[in-house]
Amino acid sequence: MKKTEYIAFCLLLLLAISCSDNISPRNDTLRVITIDTVYSFYPGEGQNAGQDSQYYPKNIFGLPGNNLDETIPFNSPEQILSLGLGGEITVGFKNYKIINGDGDDFIVFENVFLNPINGKYFIEPAEVSVSKDGINFIKFPYDTINFIGCAGLHPTLWNSRNIQNSGGDKFDLNSIGLDYITHIKIRDISREILQNPKNPYYDPIISGFDLDAVIGINYERLQ
Repeated sequence: MKKTEYIAFCLLLLLAISCSDNISPRNDTLRVITIDTVYSFYPGEGQNAGQDSQYYPKNIFGLPGNNLDETIPFNSPEQILSLGLGGEITVGFKNYKIINGDGDDFIVFENVFLNPINGKYFIEPAEVSVSKDGINFIKFPYDTINFIGCAGLHPTLWNSRNIQNSGGDKFDLNSIGLDYITHIKIRDISREILQNPKNPYYDPIISGFDLDAVIGINYERLQ
């Protein structure tokens, strides 16, 4: 069973609803920015949902979907981009840079969901690296067992009134000693789970990270 079919099955059990994205590089009401540039994309093997030009790259620009929680993930190619196993994408902002401000600086959203059958999160993690010039990247460290430090661990709980309670995976530039960045690289590492059936997140239908959105919390306009 493919992941898309698997999610659809779970959503039928939960009477899921459909949602839409807000596609705006900057949201002045929320005081956040959203990615509006793809510098490179190298699809991996397997899952390719959302890669067609009919959807991509529009499906990863703008805010993450609203009215979502751990039981209602996005599944439509209009709303997510599957990187595939080992796939990699580098994104950014045309007129802004992410800066090292107070607390978390940016958030990556993926369609993580709680499997209603076994009560476990279905995750497809991705390594996150950042750069000031698009050439030299620094990786956020992560745990190779529980994948803390990766993107793709927490469901989208989008809350326009409280960014910190909106789910997704948050990243702080202070943790890697950078004052600002312009490029964010997201690389699927789901094979690290597939190759270890004893991993607590192991599931044979894992097929790669699915990107929903990336938002910047602390940022400045480029000079």
